[in-house]
Amino acid sequence: MKITNYLYLCVFLLGISSCSNEKIIYDDEPLLTFYNSSTQQLVDQGSGSKIVQVKYGTLAKVDNAEVSLVVDPSSQLKEGVDFEFMGSSNPSGKFDGTISIKLLETGASPEGKNAVFRLSSPTIKSATINPVHTMTVALKCPLTYFLGGNFESTMPFFGGATYPIEIIAGTEANTLLLKDYYANGYDIKLKYDPSTGIITFDSQQTGYMHPNYGMVSMRQVTTTPSTINFCTRKITLVYTPFVSAGNFANVTDLIVGN
Repeated sequence: MKITNYLYLCVFLLGISSCSNEKIIYDDEPLLTFYNSSTQQLVDQGSGSKIVQVKYGTLAKVDNAEVSLVVDPSSQLKEGVDFEFMGSSNPSGKFDGTISIKLLETGASPEGKNAVFRLSSPTIKSATINPVHTMTVALKCPLTYFLGGNFESTMPFFGGATYPIEIIAGTEANTLLLKDYYANGYDIKLKYDPSTGIITFDSQQTGYMHPNYGMVSMRQVTTTPSTINFCTRKITLVYTPFVSAGNFANVTDLIVGN
């Protein structure tokens, strides 16, 4: 039996993208794969540790299998020093499972370090899709520390020049506003997960009018998460600028406190 998936290949022309479909065919094997290639976890100061779960799945259903995490040699964080495994996982006939890890506060640093994992099973091979998971582990500082100063944005959509930017707390819990991000009077609203530092946001207008295509809006990129680090006062904002005619290329804006 064959399973057919579709890969959307985008070709960019004059900054606007168009997409076509191309079939990817793979054998119906229960190959192991991580749900995400990367995540970020924040450990509270004074907590001592934090238990997190790494999610994985198989490309086809399995009846029973033992699956465990293996530390990749490239990992900055070390087992027994910076984190501890909480045991292997058994999906018991399900498509997916989780493996728990205890992150030690002593292994978390303000700037963050990476723990790199692979999946291992005596009966299931690893897939070529997301075979490695990189977890960035950082210390969590209070929001007041993050907001205590000015910020600069690289603004890649406008050629990568550096611009000053104001960031304030939103009126809703766990939200921030990028004041006048692209244009005066248009704030960009970001939502952040206080336990992971992952940023999400709704599609919204930027206020900037492109001379050829009109209003430019922005949407988040789901395959590459945006993140915030309160201790280093950094936001990595990944998004797709778009207009009614199509998409511009994805951009990554590095916003840093100074």
